[in-house]
Amino acid sequence: MNGFFKRLGYFIEDKRGLVIMVSILLLVAALFGATRLTWATGIETMLSADSQVYKDYQEFNDHFGAETVIVLARADGLSKLVELDNITGLDAIEQQLSTSDGVLSVVGPGFALRQAMAQLTGEAVLPTDESTLQALLLEDGVLRPEMKSFFPTDNFGIIVITMEGGVTTDQVNALVDEAKTAIAGISFDGMEASVTGATVIFAEMQTMMSTTMGTMVGISLLLMLVILAVVFSIRGFFTWRWLPLGVVIIGSVYAFGMMGWLSVPITMVSMAILPILIGLGVDYAVQFHNRYDEEARRGETAAEAIIDSVTHIGPAIAIAIIAACLGFGALFLSPVPMIRQFGTVLIIGVIACYLVSLFILLPVLYSHDRRKGLDSAVEKKKQKTVRTADNHTGIVERGLARLAPWVIRNPLLIISVAAIFTIVGVGLDSRIPTETDENKYISQDLPLMKDFNDLAALSGGSAAFNILIKADNVSSPEVLNWMLEVEGRVLTQSVIPVVGASGIADTVAQMGDGQIPPSQEAVDQALGMVPDLVKANLLTDDQTMANITIRTGAGLNTEELQELKTVVEGYLASPPAGVTATVTGQGVIGIELMNSLTSGRVEMTLLGIVLVFLGLFVLLKFNAARALIAIMPIAMIIGWSSVVMYLGGIKYTALTATLGSLIIGIGVEFTILMMMRYNEERQKGESPVVAMTTAMTKIGRAVITSGLTVVGGFGALLFARDFPILTDFGVVTMINVGFALVSSLIVLPTIIVAIDMRKERKLAKITA
Repeated sequence: MNGFFKRLGYFIEDKRGLVIMVSILLLVAALFGATRLTWATGIETMLSADSQVYKDYQEFNDHFGAETVIVLARADGLSKLVELDNITGLDAIEQQLSTSDGVLSVVGPGFALRQAMAQLTGEAVLPTDESTLQALLLEDGVLRPEMKSFFPTDNFGIIVITMEGGVTTDQVNALVDEAKTAIAGISFDGMEASVTGATVIFAEMQTMMSTTMGTMVGISLLLMLVILAVVFSIRGFFTWRWLPLGVVIIGSVYAFGMMGWLSVPITMVSMAILPILIGLGVDYAVQFHNRYDEEARRGETAAEAIIDSVTHIGPAIAIAIIAACLGFGALFLSPVPMIRQFGTVLIIGVIACYLVSLFILLPVLYSHDRRKGLDSAVEKKKQKTVRTADNHTGIVERGLARLAPWVIRNPLLIISVAAIFTIVGVGLDSRIPTETDENKYISQDLPLMKDFNDLAALSGGSAAFNILIKADNVSSPEVLNWMLEVEGRVLTQSVIPVVGASGIADTVAQMGDGQIPPSQEAVDQALGMVPDLVKANLLTDDQTMANITIRTGAGLNTEELQELKTVVEGYLASPPAGVTATVTGQGVIGIELMNSLTSGRVEMTLLGIVLVFLGLFVLLKFNAARALIAIMPIAMIIGWSSVVMYLGGIKYTALTATLGSLIIGIGVEFTILMMMRYNEERQKGESPVVAMTTAMTKIGRAVITSGLTVVGGFGALLFARDFPILTDFGVVTMINVGFALVSSLIVLPTIIVAIDMRKERKLAKITA
């Protein structure tokens, strides 16, 4: 491998102009690719399109529409809520939105009042006077029970807009914008209205994600500037230490360009990738810059410095990159699409950052030093004269030189403490809860989420499940009676709180004194009396599909939802001949996501460890001991991380579920760099103690700088205040990278030296 990288060093030194020109052409292509980037915020980011759960949900959505937009009206009291002018304003909103593109039905106070007037006068119009309005809405000064669906309390009114199945994101966004415009055009008295609902949250998320990404990138760049200015001390003028950051920005453009060309969308998970790439990329660039600077300080010419840098640090970083990609590759095992996409982008990104460090950073350094005359004989002599002054040890090196003897002397203490925390963490891991409600991934303090939570409280719960009934004729008396029986059993027999179970069967039964009409003709007559806007969400036009909605009490956890789903499926086990019933809806999505994030998370972590070990085993010339030593200190961090999450009350999410594979991929770089520098010193004939002290002192500064840049990249996630999923991930990952530094600088050295000294003692006994 060293031979290949030495030839690569000669190529970069000789063809630097060509290398930079090709890099520029690729940058232009990447910029074009970046314009093809798209956003994804829907169910397709959480469930595989090939899964049966996703197919069932889409089939239901295509026929009954799963996308709903809610207009939530807040009044100062009942008198304002039922005031004629305010009711007229709500009805105007209903009428305007009912003609919008992609809208299936609009049901609200205006709809209910028009139906009531139709029964009284034969004409579906709004009341024109206060007395008639009050008579329809109130009984003894209290809202009539039949109006509670539209006025759940004395302060709130609700309009429900259901969209057709298969609507596009643009149609949803257009409806949300039109609803806001309609509300703005009404002058309410003592009342205000807003647009809410899960569909609205997803529609608004793209704007929020774009804003948050801009903030995170800005913060990460600022953190990198500060970290490099404080920690990364190199030759030349002060701003030269920021060169790695500039190069990595180009690498990030390459990565995002590849995302565009490969049609990988930006999701709630992958939106975190840019600050992460900046941190990881600067890490790799710093290693190359630090080694080049070290070679130049020794008095080497610019040509010698670039060739020796590529020869010595190139293989180490390449091995680290391959190991990292193998760790990230374990994310492909996840059933969650946005986690798999996160793994894809990570692999593309780290490879791009490695390549720009090789083919842009080093040629720029070389060209700069050539222009400064570093290759001239006079300048070379000057460098040799002053190199002692240039090679002064800084505070970091001095600290590491003092730490090394203590680490080497205390292997038993260090390994014991590390092992204990690992064992405790593994035991606590199963006690860490998993958050599957995607709405909780967004800050609950946002006005948008406050409206949504108010809506959930008003509705008495949430629509957990939908039952999709299919038959040649779902409106036959036999099928309707069976559906009515299922609804009754769900409401009365389930041990899990259910606040509602409704569909076309109970709607028809209400028109027949609680009974399903005995003949098809009578059923058809009853169906003809059901308003089209109500029927559209309960029964297809060809009467081959029907929808039963099951609403649960608020606050059910995933285990309770799974139990309810099992119970409901039991009630559906013996349908009439020719009838099929499928349980779908948001509750099923939550259950599936929970299963994916729990079982998939453990499997991803274990696969990551195995893949990295096998990769190192091959790359380190089939030396199993060295591969095990490189990965073991980092694998311990997974246990330490569980301790932090448990004590910090941090839940597993779609992002924190990737922590195991992610930290293996990131942390193994530090151990590989330390091991290879130690081996380099040992090959010079140094003893284990001297070799490790030198390795910790020389490579330790770069490792710490690299670690801090990675921490800085993840630290930018802390400023994503609108997305707790990102801030929690940022906190835990920053701590884990800190653990990786501790493990690489304390746990790894003591293991390596202890093993080598034991080998030397055995060899000494044999030769004695």
